[in-house]
Amino acid sequence: MIKLTFWVIPFFLLTAPAHADYRDDIGYNQLQSELGINTPDGTGTKVTQVEAAIGAGDFNTGSWMPNTVSTQFTGKTIIDQSFPSSNGISSHATGVAQLFYGNTSSMAPGIIEVDIYSASNWMQSGFLSAGSTLVPSVSGSRIANHSWVGELANAHDVLDILHRIDWLVDEDEFIQVVGVNNGLVQKPLISNAFNVIAVGRTDGQHEKGTMALDSVYASDRSGHDLVVPFGTTSSATAVVSGAAAMLIEQAQIIAEGPAAVISNGDTIYNGERSEVIKAIMMAGADRATQNFHTIAQITDYRADAINQAQNGLDVRFGAGQLNVYNNYQIMDAGQQSNMQDGGAATVDWFGWDYDANFGGAQDSNNIASYRFATSEVGGDQLTVSLVWNINIEDNRRPGFNPSATLHNLDLFLYDVTDGNEDLFASSTSAIDNTENLWVVLDGGRDYELRVVAVDDEDFNWDFALAWRVSSFTPVPLPAGFWFFLTGLLGLVRFRFRSGS
Repeated sequence: MIKLTFWVIPFFLLTAPAHADYRDDIGYNQLQSELGINTPDGTGTKVTQVEAAIGAGDFNTGSWMPNTVSTQFTGKTIIDQSFPSSNGISSHATGVAQLFYGNTSSMAPGIIEVDIYSASNWMQSGFLSAGSTLVPSVSGSRIANHSWVGELANAHDVLDILHRIDWLVDEDEFIQVVGVNNGLVQKPLISNAFNVIAVGRTDGQHEKGTMALDSVYASDRSGHDLVVPFGTTSSATAVVSGAAAMLIEQAQIIAEGPAAVISNGDTIYNGERSEVIKAIMMAGADRATQNFHTIAQITDYRADAINQAQNGLDVRFGAGQLNVYNNYQIMDAGQQSNMQDGGAATVDWFGWDYDANFGGAQDSNNIASYRFATSEVGGDQLTVSLVWNINIEDNRRPGFNPSATLHNLDLFLYDVTDGNEDLFASSTSAIDNTENLWVVLDGGRDYELRVVAVDDEDFNWDFALAWRVSSFTPVPLPAGFWFFLTGLLGLVRFRFRSGS
């Protein structure tokens, strides 16, 4: 028997004007003003929404469906994939759905196909098959949103689920966007997985770091990747899921890299890879904010040693606040291969790369270099994120194999002016699967980024790198105010049992 405990992440029920406000702060309105009807909106992307059941006495009861008759969902096909089916409407699920794919309340109204699961059914017989020897199912979805948190009775059961989620992301390119717990209490399900995009709040009022589960899924890893200016992580997670759908549509349009067919039969391009989407979002995030619709700001990113994560992030804010305008610019700059793979002598100020075969035998192909043209003006800000997935060994044969290998990649920035090689900055965590830089460049210098494989053993693995260079401007105190409804849906706790 697996004992499951879930929490619905509290959710602000916001009015339409407040929705418009958050889109100002994360760059959406700026992007839309430039692109108009050409703004990506998630068209063509099928998604999944996983919800903790409201009013559940056990896993067979409760409600997890959004209100499908709402005008926010007109024209959409929303199917309850759990068995038994939801016994009613969940206000929490409705609020999440509105921000994820609502017709006027989200950034991704082009999403029209949605599968809904209860969290317990999704983790067990409905999809992941946790607690069994079966492998997870294959989904037609490209993104799953998880605005819930939970815990299990023992670390072995937690690891079983995390292994399966990490395998699902890497094997099937099924992007999992997950919320961390509101408040300081750590809940490992499911944000402690490596390959997910974990989301917090710009005010920093959420759990930090990870729990110790074994020697690989260790404590003190960077606990979340992005923040969004909402009062709950439920809302923030839904917004990031919509932003991921925008990037997938954009990647399909630019069609960079060789096409590949994934497990569900979809043809994808390099820009749609889970590592690329995550790297672009992290590199595009604002490490300093000028929000005008919330008092929450980022003004002291990594300023104090106590807030400096080992992989170059801030333990409170991850890579910073989501910025979909920056995301678009990075994706639009296109894939730019490293010099070892035949790339150009210099890369643009915005860009990304997906290297499908890195590491090599006997230290071959263990360095990937990217050189920037000389900047005559000092003070430009370089933001870089390197992302790779943890490797879960299973190959879809009977009997799920959860063996996990975390390859060790490091990120270095060198000043290579006049043929010299002077280390300028680095990110060298041994426990994370992202490395990140945020540095101000000197003028009149040449710089080279290097991804370096530091594992002792031979391996052949893939990674994504995303970067942007922008003018550095000190952030003034904002003049804006936080306009929101003060009603807060309290934290609701549910317990139930299910067979393994």
